[in-house]
Amino acid sequence: MVGSDGAAAAAAVARIESLLARPLPSGGIFEKFDLSEWDWASVHVYLPEPEIQSAITPPFMEAFLVLQKQLYQLAALATTGLADVGQLGEAERNELLLSVVVTGGSSDLVAQLKKPLESLLNRMVGKMTGKQAAIVIVCLGALVASPWAFSAWLDQTKAIKLEEIKSKEHLAALQAMEFANKEQSEAFNRVIEILKSQGEVGKRALDVVTQTNEALLKAATSSPKTSINDVEVTRAEAELLRTPSRKRAQQKIVQQEVKVVDINTTDPLDLQIILLDPFSETQHRIKLKDDLFAGESRRKLFDALERRTPLWVELAFKEIDGEIRSVQLLRTMERPANLVSDAEGD
Repeated sequence: MVGSDGAAAAAAVARIESLLARPLPSGGIFEKFDLSEWDWASVHVYLPEPEIQSAITPPFMEAFLVLQKQLYQLAALATTGLADVGQLGEAERNELLLSVVVTGGSSDLVAQLKKPLESLLNRMVGKMTGKQAAIVIVCLGALVASPWAFSAWLDQTKAIKLEEIKSKEHLAALQAMEFANKEQSEAFNRVIEILKSQGEVGKRALDVVTQTNEALLKAATSSPKTSINDVEVTRAEAELLRTPSRKRAQQKIVQQEVKVVDINTTDPLDLQIILLDPFSETQHRIKLKDDLFAGESRRKLFDALERRTPLWVELAFKEIDGEIRSVQLLRTMERPANLVSDAEGD
């Protein structure tokens, strides 16, 4: 069903554009942004036909935990420069804690964002300009909590699937689905454009939106019908939007020099690592599983992060139509001998 909330989308963009246009005072400090009227900022899930009447269902509990983890990582990045939840103390995590209100048995779920967004704003000021911090918070709140934004995200996901899937049956079903109107899609794309321009924290905030929406869509496959931020999604629609591509992935092994940008140590047995290709400036998020062969790689990765020195690695890329879908770290390694010889010759 196509959303009709074009006016709300336009109003949200206008509010953000006004922040962009507002000049910084001579001291360079932006006045504290007022979130007192942000009681609307929440992720609302309604299940018309809940299968369990007594408690929040595990799929949606998992989705809200994804949102909570993403907020923690964004706060850690804004505060320390590393998207590592381990950088936050217990008091800091409590300030960022989501409050999920469950009513109607287990059919009405509301994750309230006002308090964690206020905490995020306070943490960002000083690490980035006050103006940037306000813009990031307003964009994030709009993209995560607004019906028009979720509608537009669903349509964007549909467009991606139409390019990936070749099954005529699936294509016909996808083409029949419409969630957003033109105004909503244009507003969504403009807010994303603005958020991307707010530096590393702004780009990381986009991950919060994507990861949260994907988790909510996954949870929606567990119920006949789900209303997410007042946008109804059926189980069949959710499953179709999550249909994996049938295109064959091509694997490519590459040896290259990278920079270790971040290591998330929340789970010491399952490290989350961000590597930067200094030539393309592309970041790769990978995992390093703890096994008998990972010890030396683990030491070199942490050493490269601490010293901010480049590191040679062997990576396995899986690509579909030239687009990278996954990256696996095979091993850390010494600089190849032929490159060492070339460098010495120079």
